[in-house]
Amino acid sequence: MRTHMHHFSRRLRTAAVLGMASIALAGCSLISSGDAKRDESGKPTESSKADAFKVKLGDCIANPDSQEVMDVTIIPCDQSHDLEAYALTNMDASAFPGDTEVGTQAEEYCGAQFATFVGLPFEESALDVTFLHPTSDSWKNGDREIVCLIGGEAGAATTGTLKGAAR
Repeated sequence: MRTHMHHFSRRLRTAAVLGMASIALAGCSLISSGDAKRDESGKPTESSKADAFKVKLGDCIANPDSQEVMDVTIIPCDQSHDLEAYALTNMDASAFPGDTEVGTQAEEYCGAQFATFVGLPFEESALDVTFLHPTSDSWKNGDREIVCLIGGEAGAATTGTLKGAAR
């Protein structure tokens, strides 16, 4: 099991409020999906299922169908997709700090990286953010990665990158 997926939620008539919904990457399976089909430069060449640990910076994916995520569908970004990986970082804690602390660190990191990527602070943007983060189980297997994912307004699918979208 890899990680939880968290969503930054928005409330009507308030500036954006960071709320959480999480996706836990279920990376405990013995059978891995392996990586997406990629060209020599590492860009996905067609939609394909991949191990959630194989998501790379710049990859575009379909919405995972549960909060416990083992596999994702990686999609070339010029095709319709739900989410784009816009930032990655590894946590440096020596012991699993707990789901709440992991979520807090992921929110802070993904929020800070959002403005650099989009060109607007999260609070002023209509775009959605979610992230993948380690769970206590995946941490035991060496998982330390936070993957920040950006998607269209209200979960709308997008085509192409949202880099510099400024909306």
